[in-house]
Amino acid sequence: MGEVNEAASGEAAIWVELLSRQHEVAARHRFASVPITIGRAYDNDIVVDDPHVAAHHLRIARNDAGVLVAEDLGSRNGLYVDRERRKEVTLDGEHELRIGTTLLRVRTATYAVAAEQPIVRSFPYWPAALACIGGVFGIAALDLWLSETGEPKAIRYFTPLLILTIVVCVWTAGWSVVTRVFTGHARFGHHFLIVAAGLLAYSIYDEAAEIGAFAFSWTALATTSYVVAWILLGGICLAHLFAINRTRRPLKIAVACVLAAAGIAMQTLKQSEFRSNYGQPITLSRLEPPSLRMVAPQHEAAFFTDATALREGLDKARTEEPVGGDGFAASDDD
Repeated sequence: MGEVNEAASGEAAIWVELLSRQHEVAARHRFASVPITIGRAYDNDIVVDDPHVAAHHLRIARNDAGVLVAEDLGSRNGLYVDRERRKEVTLDGEHELRIGTTLLRVRTATYAVAAEQPIVRSFPYWPAALACIGGVFGIAALDLWLSETGEPKAIRYFTPLLILTIVVCVWTAGWSVVTRVFTGHARFGHHFLIVAAGLLAYSIYDEAAEIGAFAFSWTALATTSYVVAWILLGGICLAHLFAINRTRRPLKIAVACVLAAAGIAMQTLKQSEFRSNYGQPITLSRLEPPSLRMVAPQHEAAFFTDATALREGLDKARTEEPVGGDGFAASDDD
C-alpha cells in the first residue's frame, strides 16, 4: 500500500490502482487528497518500477472546476487512454491509463461498484473430458481390431494410443499456457474437454464414413473425410480461442475459417496430384463384415459384361494412332 496523504481536505478518499497485463488489480494506493505524483523517482507519492516511465511522469489533481484529472508532466513516452496519447485526461473511474508499460486506474471512494455476483458452480470439465477421451480410445481400439488380419499383438494397440495421448497432452498444454499468459488462468480442464470432444466427434464420423462407404458403395464418404477433419480442427481452434476470452469474435471466426479452408484446399490439391501420378487411391482401409453390406451385390453376368466392354475399349485404343501427334510416324526411308 502507498503512503496516505493525511492533509485534511474533506474530499472522498482517492484510490490509485496499478493493473496487471490481464487488467487485474496488482496493487492499490489510498490517498486522502491531491495532488498525487507518479514516476520512478523516490520523491513521488507512487514509485513505479518501469524503465519506460519518467522520473516524474504523471500528476493527479483537480482542475478549476474541481474535476479530478491526470496530467502528463512532459514525459517522453506520454500518457495514453484507449491507445490515444493525451496531455490531460478527465478521470471517471472507468478508463485505464497507460504510462510506459504500466497500466493504472484512478477511482474515488464514492465510485459505485457492481452488484455482487452469485456463486455458480463451474461445469465439471474433467469428468466430461475423460469420458470423451475414453470414447476416442475405445473407437481407435475397435478400428484396430476390425483391421486385424493376423494374430493380435498388444504393441499394435499400445503404440497408437500412446501417441494419441502424447499429442492430446501437448496440444492441451500449449493452449493452457497461452490462456495463462493472456488471462492469468490456465483452464487446462476446459481445453482438455475441447480437444477430447473434437476428437470424439471426428472418430465417430470417420468410423461411420468407413462403414457407410462399404455398406452403400458410396466412396465419397471415405474420400472426403479430410474435409470434415479440417472443419472440426477449425472449430476446435475457435473453441480454444473463445475459452481464452470472448473478445474479437469476428476476427477469431475468420481465422478458424481461413485455417479450415487452407487445409481443405491443400489436401485437395495433394490428392489430385496423387491421382494424376498413381491413379485412384485405395478408398477403404479394411474389409468390413459382409453383413454390413446394404446394397445388392452385382450379378456375375453384369461383371463379365463390364469386363468385356472394358477389354474391347482397350483393344481399340491400342490399334488407333494417339490423338495430338504423340505417336512416332514411320519415315519414307523405313
